[in-house]
Amino acid sequence: MREKDEQTMEPFAFLQEAGEDIQGQLDHAAKRTQRLLLICITGGLLLFILAAVLNRTASDLTSLLMRPAPDEGAETADLVLELSYGDASLEQEVQIELPPREWTRAEANALFDRCEAELKEKLSEKLQALRGDLELPLLSKDGFVTVTWSSSDPARISEEGKVDLIGAEQGDPVTLTAVLSAGEYTRRVDLEARLAPDEKADWKGSLRQEAGALLQELPASLTDREQKLPVESPSGAAAQWHPLKQALPWEIFGSCLFVCAAVLFSRTDTVKRRLKRQKSAFEQEIPNMAMQMILLLDAGLTVETAFARLIAENEAQENPLYRSFSRLEAESKATNMPFVNLLYVYARQSGMRDLIRFASLALDCSGRGSELAEKLDRERQQLWGGRLNAAKAKAREAETKLSLPLMLLLLVMVVIAISPALLEM
Repeated sequence: MREKDEQTMEPFAFLQEAGEDIQGQLDHAAKRTQRLLLICITGGLLLFILAAVLNRTASDLTSLLMRPAPDEGAETADLVLELSYGDASLEQEVQIELPPREWTRAEANALFDRCEAELKEKLSEKLQALRGDLELPLLSKDGFVTVTWSSSDPARISEEGKVDLIGAEQGDPVTLTAVLSAGEYTRRVDLEARLAPDEKADWKGSLRQEAGALLQELPASLTDREQKLPVESPSGAAAQWHPLKQALPWEIFGSCLFVCAAVLFSRTDTVKRRLKRQKSAFEQEIPNMAMQMILLLDAGLTVETAFARLIAENEAQENPLYRSFSRLEAESKATNMPFVNLLYVYARQSGMRDLIRFASLALDCSGRGSELAEKLDRERQQLWGGRLNAAKAKAREAETKLSLPLMLLLLVMVVIAISPALLEM
């Protein structure tokens, strides 16, 4: 095992020179493995012994077959059935399901007493002077008793506890009946409610009740040329009808603001795109310019003369590189400074590494044309290699961007292929 681990780590042996103690790490891993194996074996033996002891402990059959309480879930009992007839015998494992037992009358009465006390404690004070909607509980606090409600006057107090006080008199009685259920036993509890339509009443809730009743009485379709709408609710609340006010077209205003913001933030995008295209054309022309300089220097021209000839031959081009060189040449003639010095300063200002290297070579070898040609040839090869790598990177980026449309196209084709089968299902 140790030899196999060392063979696995052999490709990483060179990391020992970097301070990695591979042998020590293997020793530590081996010790940790031994400790874990010892813990697992010991724990397994202890569990096996505990299970064997529990299995040998005989259970009382009476307690094992005891049905769970009504508030508990169903349980199961694992038994062994032994049958014998003469000399023949049979043992078979069986599992018996024990459903929870039903409530007894005494237990149900105790639950009902507790639930009735809870209802009276919660509702008695509100029912003495009812001024708004009620929250009628549907279960007891312990969850064992189900409560079903009914009302002697559903128009005033519904089964859901909604109260309508419009048109009611102070102290009008309404009886709420709660039917308590626990298993097969039930109990009926009557609670007396007294309406209190005073200044503290919840008139909003009552008006919502009246609005619902009023809308139910409206005709399902309007057949007359001019429909007469009711002027009061069933309980006498005044009803007035108004056309719905149309909302102002805030969407248009928001769209205008969005467009204005987009125009404001993108005001320089066109300029930036144009400058980026010019910079890209500038950088891409540097290798071509270096090649032309090599040819001119090999023809026997000096550096200054080669630059002048290069500018004159490419002056008609729209490339920003030669336009910059032309302005530098004019400045050189006006200030009587060497062109290569101005070119070096300009390259440093542009921050382009390729142009800086080219200008540095031209400045260092301005008096030695043949030596500059050799150095520019090596620089040209490096520049063309950089352009090739940039083109490969753009190709990989384009391939990545095209993968998403291809995935969507594949998904559409899959949907088209399986749609007939889905339609037939």
